[in-house]
Amino acid sequence: MAKKLAVRVDDRLIHGQVVTQWVNVFKAQHIVVIDNNVAKDKMQKSVLKFAAPPDIKVSIFSVDKAVEAWEKNQFGTKNVFVLFRDVNQIAELQEKGVSFEEITIGQMAIINDRKQIYKQVGLSESEAQTLMDIEKTGVKLYFQMQPTDKKESLEIMKKTFPDLH
Repeated sequence: MAKKLAVRVDDRLIHGQVVTQWVNVFKAQHIVVIDNNVAKDKMQKSVLKFAAPPDIKVSIFSVDKAVEAWEKNQFGTKNVFVLFRDVNQIAELQEKGVSFEEITIGQMAIINDRKQIYKQVGLSESEAQTLMDIEKTGVKLYFQMQPTDKKESLEIMKKTFPDLH
């Protein structure tokens, strides 16, 4: 079982801010990326592994493989930093029996039908509802771009999407 576990949504996955700030604040020794598309793409997997510091183990799983790894030993015995590209795969993982205590929502590009919710976080109404549904299961969710930023609750989504429930 992981010593410490931090979970974050950031559509850039492993990048400068994750490596220079989040990994250091959390003292991560192992990064787990959970993304169905990346898990199938050798090039993306190579790029992500190259982006991580050399002393940090990187594992890249599909949702199904993440469930297997979680059931085996909850991603190992080190400090683990879990990254998702989007909220739907968190919901998929939760439907398969894996849930986390706390999740930080970081950058999600403001594209297509996404509306700006907080700084560089864009969500569609269905993604916002998915987060509300996850929160109802007892998971603590909040927006936070950098470790030094104040944590913002999901309530700020209701300014943009008043029909969330």
